[in-house]
Parts: sequence; C-alpha cells; structure tokens
Amino acid sequence: MKHRKLKGYVLPTLYVIVLIVIFGAVSLVSSLMQVNPSYLYSVNVLKDISMPVVETLEEDKQIVRPYTSDSVRIKTYFYDVDGTIEEQQQSLIYFENTYMKNTGVLYQDDQVFDCVAVLGGTVLNIKEDNILGNVVEIENTPNLRTIYYSLGEINVKVGEVLSQGDLIGVSGENNITDSSSNLLFEVYYNGTLINPEDFYSMDVTTLE
Repeated sequence: MKHRKLKGYVLPTLYVIVLIVIFGAVSLVSSLMQVNPSYLYSVNVLKDISMPVVETLEEDKQIVRPYTSDSVRIKTYFYDVDGTIEEQQQSLIYFENTYMKNTGVLYQDDQVFDCVAVLGGTVLNIKEDNILGNVVEIENTPNLRTIYYSLGEINVKVGEVLSQGDLIGVSGENNITDSSSNLLFEVYYNGTLINPEDFYSMDVTTLE
C-alpha cells in the first residue's frame, strides 16, 4: 500500500493559518479586556451611591442643651470635687437616708418637656433603671458618650443614628424626686465624667 506524501507547501500553509487564528484570538481577548469609559463612570456612580454617610461633629457647630423648653431649671448640679462647700451641697442626691454625689445634672420643669440629642450619634443602649427610670445611652464619638436618665416616652431605638437636635423622648419620673418631669443628663469624655454645664461651651472640634 502506497503512502501519499504531503506537498511541500501544505505544512507551511497550516503553520500560517494557526498563527493567524492565535493572533486573532489574542486580539479579540485584548479588546474585550479594555475598560469601557461609560462602564467605569457607572461603577463610580454606584460607589458614590452605596457609600455610607458618616456624620462628624464638624457638622455640629455648637453643642446644644438636651432640652428645648426655656422653663427647664436645674434641680441638682454636677458634683465637683473642686467646688465650694455650698456648690457641693447643691450637688447631692438624697435617696433612702443616704446622700449621693450627683454624676450629672438633674433638670426639672413643672410640665413635660422634650429631650433632644446634644450632638449627632448612635443609640447604644436603652434600659430601665430601678432608681433613675428609663435610660438612653448615645455614642457621639469613640471618646464621647451622653446618657439621658428619667425619660418618660422614648422615641428612639438601639442602633438608630441621630442628628443633633433629634427628639430622644420626653422628661419623666425617677425615684429620687417627687417631680414627674425630670431629666438627669450625664457626659462621659474619654471615660471620665464631666460637668454637663461646662460641656455645652466646649469646642466641638476637640471632641473627635
């Protein structure tokens, strides 16, 4: 049986065809991999839309008080170890035959008043205290926490992000006063209690 021999030009022709196919495939893949400018723009737009809005204290130009009524008054002041004897006497809470140092400022009014966020922040905790009533704790920055005690109705929930001035709840009762309209307000900065009355006049930019 005779074997036919391929003509001399067949193999070179096949090599050329294979090279053309390979070159064409590479060119096609390369063109598909090029970034379409309109696609890139749409991705950037989506990124902008999906990015969470992070509020900073820079948006809050000045710290506000935790109430809006002009008739609210101070019932018991913050206990300052460096204060005068008279000031310290005005900063004691009497409960069950015991005098306790007030760790915040106790506000009162003859009628129920709104309690608002002094700065923007996130609600960390809501609970009921047997002595001080309903409590809402807010993280304003990693270094700053504000706590609202003796609330009546509460209008926020844990995890909620608040802006400055948002309604937290209304004043309410506790077991250390006879009044039905109270707010005990505490401020922790870097883990240390500070006087809320001094806090209101602090520079917001230093509290980051």
